Amino acid sequence: MASLEMIEQLKKPKRNLGFLKVKFNIIDPEANPNVSVNNEEIFSNIQNIKNEEIIQIKNYATLEKNFWILDGRQPLYGSEELEQTYVSSYMSDENCQYNDMPSIKLESDVYLTTLGLTMTFDSIDGNYAKKLNVKAYRDDKAIMDKDYTLNSYKERLIFADNDELVRWNRIEISFLESSLPYRRIRINQLLVGILEVYTDKNIISAESKEKTTMINSELPTHTFKFTIDNMNKLFNPDNPQGWYRYILQQQPISYEWGYQLDDGTIEWILGGNMLLTGSADVKENQVTFNTTTLINYLTNVYKKGVYNSNGRSLYELAIDVLSDNNIDSTQYNLWEGLKSIKTEAPLPKLESRQLLQIIATTGNCVLFTNRENIINIQPFIYEVSKDEMDYAFITSKPTVRINSELYNSIVYINHYSIDNAVSELFKNEDLHINGTSIIEIEYNLATNISSRITGGAIVSEVYYGRYAVLEVIPNENEPTSLEIFGNKINVSQTVDSKNYNFDGEDITYKNDLVTQLSESTKKVKLKEFIGDWYNNRNIYSFNNRGDITKDTRTVLPIETDFSSGLIGYLVENNINYNGAWSGNSTVIKVGDGNVD
Repeated sequence: MASLEMIEQLKKPKRNLGFLKVKFNIIDPEANPNVSVNNEEIFSNIQNIKNEEIIQIKNYATLEKNFWILDGRQPLYGSEELEQTYVSSYMSDENCQYNDMPSIKLESDVYLTTLGLTMTFDSIDGNYAKKLNVKAYRDDKAIMDKDYTLNSYKERLIFADNDELVRWNRIEISFLESSLPYRRIRINQLLVGILEVYTDKNIISAESKEKTTMINSELPTHTFKFTIDNMNKLFNPDNPQGWYRYILQQQPISYEWGYQLDDGTIEWILGGNMLLTGSADVKENQVTFNTTTLINYLTNVYKKGVYNSNGRSLYELAIDVLSDNNIDSTQYNLWEGLKSIKTEAPLPKLESRQLLQIIATTGNCVLFTNRENIINIQPFIYEVSKDEMDYAFITSKPTVRINSELYNSIVYINHYSIDNAVSELFKNEDLHINGTSIIEIEYNLATNISSRITGGAIVSEVYYGRYAVLEVIPNENEPTSLEIFGNKINVSQTVDSKNYNFDGEDITYKNDLVTQLSESTKKVKLKEFIGDWYNNRNIYSFNNRGDITKDTRTVLPIETDFSSGLIGYLVENNINYNGAWSGNSTVIKVGDGNVD
């Protein structure tokens, strides 16, 4: 995040120069091929070439002509730990030719269509592959075979053979000639696609918007929109050699804010790791892209909720939802306290992002994605930032909206009971299926579920609280009948309420996961978690100079005409950029300053 020096200098009456940098990966989101090589040094790490960020500090010393400089700057292998990328064992001869050619193989489990490859070479030594060959295959069929000649180590290997790199699943790169004699091949980066970096030279405007409420009354949002120069027509849909058709949903885009410090250096901070929405708006010589965060792509409806009389933790339920969306542990950060809060309730049939929303609220937590695009479910921590928003930063007098007074906070508690008798949940006496078929069936909430079939056989069966998946084989020339049985689960509700004022409006909250079991393990009951939020009546909105260092969820002092220390929870933070920053923010008063 931002240094203290940067935070303080952003408060200057006249700011130094501000910058924006956007890294746009024009890749297929499914492009994660396995990488292998035919040779490499013992300290080489071929997997590191897939990293988007290249941090190259030193090379290990090796016996290559004019490579090992005896001034102590190049350590011997084993003398210190260096993170290395690909270094070949094979070395070129005095004519820069490779008798044994180093090669890299990319293999994908799915067919990929690729705009090109981005390859970067060793910037320390300055050696690069002067000549190389690229072959691409669709299964065993060769669809491309080309030699390439490069002229500088700074030259990225980028090719756009639109008709050739379509639906490939194997690429072989062979290095024919080095730029210097007696040299190994050193590759710092190899990306399946093109990594474009846009700066103020080609960025016309940009807009970042973020919103998070403490009780998850809305899904958290973080969007980033940017417009770039399109004079070269690369993104025009009518350009047959353009890049428009390679713009796909969930392509990664990151943006960074830069600020020139008083000593002339530029400090960069991450604005967000984002995912493209999959559309581009082309107008005249400009193109505009919209991005969002991972959580907004979790729209699959989850149907696998199961009743558990002993209860399952909110942590486990969140993992169920995330795993169902192929979200691995590097992409989320869950509060450990969720492990101690259990509910017997099955997850309802909702979009996955909505399920994370109600899991967070049931656990008195906030759902959000941070700047790294990591999904978080974390408790709200009342920790007041030392960095206030004062009139030197605010460019308009705050507009204040006062919500109605809160009368009662009312939370519905769900109670689940199981029928003793087995009931028929589903019946179809004339099931029309041809050959082996997978059938998905929905029914009312139940447990202890089983099926009975006549005129066929059930090959496999999976049962959830409201949903079954059966693989069925019908008998020939015989009607197929299917019945599903189980013990129905009944749901009743009671209310838990807290009174806040003598008059006002009631706030009610319903959520299938809220049970007596989930509430019994919490010090702060849900009626208070929700009620305390709605009892904060004052909402302040104001324009400002654009705050690139603060995230929503921040608690900070706000200056008003009557207070220099009003405490606000940052709900919205929006930033506009067109060579300079401006913005607007919304805070909810959660604490007192000099006046009430």
